[in-house]
Amino acid sequence: MKKIKKELTNKEAAKIFIKCLDEMYRKSTPSITWEEIVKKYSNTTKPFFMKHSLSEQDYNRIRDKYSKKLTAYQKRQLDWCLLGYSPTISS
Repeated sequence: MKKIKKELTNKEAAKIFIKCLDEMYRKSTPSITWEEIVKKYSNTTKPFFMKHSLSEQDYNRIRDKYSKKLTAYQKRQLDWCLLGYSPTISS
């Protein structure tokens, strides 16, 4: 019998999303933390994600690592979050 995951609160899920983004940006080129992005770009509309790239392999590995902690619905939310805020994927 498959074990059902306890759904995290929105606040707990948001923390996981931020940890995922932070790890992606730390691994990206050029490297930066999510906290630095928030400080640098919070008062601007500049597309910060275009300045950082990450390999597809690293993107998938990091996303999968954090997805394991989420329910199916929260995984879809994470995918939407990453679609708008993750580094670009390098080829």
